[in-house]
Amino acid sequence: MAVIVREKKYIDGKEYLVKVYRTQPGRLVTSDEKERAEKLDHLLSNRVKQIEQEFRALGLLSLKNKRGKVLRFWYEVGRRLSFVMDTSIVNAEDRENVWRALYDHTTVLTPGASAVRAERGPSRNHFFYCYRLSTFPWEFVESSGDWTSWSELFDRKETNNDPRIVEWLAEKAQEFNIKSRRNWLRPITKEIHKKYNKIDTTVRYNSQEQLYEDLDKMLATMHEYAEG
Repeated sequence: MAVIVREKKYIDGKEYLVKVYRTQPGRLVTSDEKERAEKLDHLLSNRVKQIEQEFRALGLLSLKNKRGKVLRFWYEVGRRLSFVMDTSIVNAEDRENVWRALYDHTTVLTPGASAVRAERGPSRNHFFYCYRLSTFPWEFVESSGDWTSWSELFDRKETNNDPRIVEWLAEKAQEFNIKSRRNWLRPITKEIHKKYNKIDTTVRYNSQEQLYEDLDKMLATMHEYAEG
C-alpha cells in the first residue's frame, strides 16, 4: 500500500509542501491505493494528536528539554508508537514509510532539526529508535545509559545491518543484575563497532547462536561489566 509523505518541492522558484505517495520500488500507485493511503494518513494524524494530547494532560512534555529526563520522554513516545508494528493497522511492507510519515503529523513530539532527521532513512529514523527503546524494560533502559548512548547504539551501521545484535541485547535485559551495571551501554557499543566495523555479521555468523556466543564472549571480557 502507498503511504503519504510531505516533501518540499520547488516550482518556478517557489517552495511548496506537496504530498507524495511512497510505496515499494516498482509498484504502481493506483487510485484505490491512493484512497487507502489517504485513510492511513488520516489515522496517523489522529493517533499523533491523541498522543500529544495525552502528553500534555500527563505533564510529560516537560521531560523533553530536561537534562536526565529526556530518555523517559522518548521511551514514552516509543511505547505509544507501537501501533505502527500492528499489522491490522499498518502493513509490514509500509512500516518504513510510516516511520517517515510521522514527521508530517507531529508537533511537540518532533525532535530538533526534524527536516534533516526525517530523510535519514527508515533504519535511522528517530521515531523508530523510540519504538526500539520502548521494547526494553524501563529499569534496564534507565540503568544502561542516557538517550545519547541508546541513540548511538541504534545509529551504528553494525546494529542497522544486523538486527540480531539488538535482539541479543534484549535477551541480556532479562539476565542482567541491573543495579550492579550502570551506564554500561556505550562501552559495549564501542566494542561492537570496533570488532564488527569491517565485518558483515549477517554473512560471518550464519546462525543466531554463533553471533550470540561471540557477543557473550565480548561482554565477558569487559570485566567491569561481568557478573559479580
